[in-house]
Amino acid sequence: MNNELFTQAKTSGVLSKELVCYLRESMEYSSLGFINDAIDILKILKMRIDRGDKIKDEVSGVIYNDKEFRNFVKKNFSGYIYGQVFTPLRKDEKVYFNLQECEGGYELVLGSKDDKVYKWISSMNEKFSLVYMIATKVVYIKNIKANTYTPFISSNGKYCRYDESVGKLIEL
Repeated sequence: MNNELFTQAKTSGVLSKELVCYLRESMEYSSLGFINDAIDILKILKMRIDRGDKIKDEVSGVIYNDKEFRNFVKKNFSGYIYGQVFTPLRKDEKVYFNLQECEGGYELVLGSKDDKVYKWISSMNEKFSLVYMIATKVVYIKNIKANTYTPFISSNGKYCRYDESVGKLIEL
């Protein structure tokens, strides 16, 4: 699979002509590997559209919603691919996202269930640890027994982030 195009499907707000050509070419090879690549990319695009991301077709200028995207897949791909992309998720199937820093804040990008969200700083006692969220560096107190996280608030009433290079909590 072309990793650059896969990354584009996960993060870009534009469905590029290059990505569409790659997806259509994957059908020419009739290899299950290529077809599964196309299904994976189309599923990613579908999940992003379902959660409200605006994805614009570079060629037609269409901003996809569920109906438009269904029509796009039905028109351009086989019935097998359409059926794989638009099968409902099983109740036990979850989709995981990570936070990724971007201009003006953070965006959600597809991740996996194995991706770490928090990193340990220190144990305070048997019940509590200090951890920080990897994406934001914001510090939390983890209740080990209840497996809950509470933001660490300084005595000045401010959130803190962890600066790993100096090993200090810094007020925001």
